[in-house]
Amino acid sequence: MLLFREGARPAADDIARLLDAADSGMSARISHRPEPSAGWLELLARGLTFDLRGLSPAMPVPHEPARHAYGFGAAPADGPLEAVALVASGHIAAGAALGPVLRTMFKLAANLAIRLPVEAVLWRPAGTVMEPRYFSRAVLNWLAGGAFPALGLTALMPASDGSVASSGLSHFIGQEMQLEGLPGEAQAESVKLAIRLVDYLVRHGPLTEPHTITQDPGVLLAEPSSVGKRVWIWRAQA
Repeated sequence: MLLFREGARPAADDIARLLDAADSGMSARISHRPEPSAGWLELLARGLTFDLRGLSPAMPVPHEPARHAYGFGAAPADGPLEAVALVASGHIAAGAALGPVLRTMFKLAANLAIRLPVEAVLWRPAGTVMEPRYFSRAVLNWLAGGAFPALGLTALMPASDGSVASSGLSHFIGQEMQLEGLPGEAQAESVKLAIRLVDYLVRHGPLTEPHTITQDPGVLLAEPSSVGKRVWIWRAQA
């Protein structure tokens, strides 16, 4: 979801002008355009269709407050924000969580977020809200072969016992992750390791059996839980 200040949501005409601009860099076009009062468009990108819903002058898409914020220098924008949602549509709606669909959707969202007056980007599966430029940089870097945006497309939650659990990773691999704490380790170091592990799991996919992961500064053991969709990870004993 792209969040705008009250009254700043784009209309269908604004999206059409953006896509038509020669220098927009947007690899998408409008494939269906109902009456403007309907407040939505169907966009075609890389052979996949997506709906952009909640456009002005229709009502914004309802949204709940996010639990985790990333990329903001201070607090996220205050005051009421109105949402425009980008969702898989048509024949691909049932495969909205498939890798090619997600990657195309994120690329489209990243380009919209830096070309429209977006205040924040909300990703519901992880309950996160991101500063638009932070979101776009992280996503475009990932799509170019860089690290997965673990702080944004997932949330990482440290606990008092030193463990770090993910939220939203299951949307990508069907499993969440929990890194067990190491006595005396600073929380920031645990989170850094958890970021690398989320990237590893997204690249390698879900675990179906115990697995050894080599990560600086040592070897970790990963084991899928027999109850629930979770991967437990802890340091191997030296």
